[in-house]
Amino acid sequence: ISAEFNEIKILKHISGKIMSKNSILNHLEYDKTSGALTYKGVRYLLIRPETIINFQKEMETSLGEKAKQGFYEGGFSGGFLSSKKYKEIFKFSDRQIIEFMMEMGTEIGWGCFALTHFDLEKKVLRVSVKNSPFVRSPGEASKGTCDLIRGVVGGMASVIFNQTCTASEVECISKGFDMCLFVVDLNSDVT
Repeated sequence: ISAEFNEIKILKHISGKIMSKNSILNHLEYDKTSGALTYKGVRYLLIRPETIINFQKEMETSLGEKAKQGFYEGGFSGGFLSSKKYKEIFKFSDRQIIEFMMEMGTEIGWGCFALTHFDLEKKVLRVSVKNSPFVRSPGEASKGTCDLIRGVVGGMASVIFNQTCTASEVECISKGFDMCLFVVDLNSDVT
């Protein structure tokens, strides 16, 4: 009954009928003997953004674009696996997957996610993020710096569009914009 209740609660939450302070925190499980923090059986890690930012900067200094691609692939894997798992568990529609992932991204502290455009037929997805924890000083970078989020969006889009997708970060606070904007458009070369 408890698992069934939680599933109903999440479905109602997505449809906007229940507003929780943070549904992720309410369902985190901590196993002291193994030192694991899990959500719905998936392990998560709490880490300061500066740790990731400084690691990424060092990797970019050493590896250049390969470092950005590595962070992208890490995010892609997480976005793909999470979208696929939650689609299978909850039988979500494509739009519900997006809404769930946007809410989850916000609730785990990756910034305030918003779906700005979605067209399943044209295979277009646009996601904005305010207050990304992966932003460096505003205007410091010439390219987007939120490669983990960019990867998550690409992985999620790959599940939704049922083909491998690449997301672009067309706007980034690190480049001087007000927010970060991630785009998947299978009909154009968005850069």
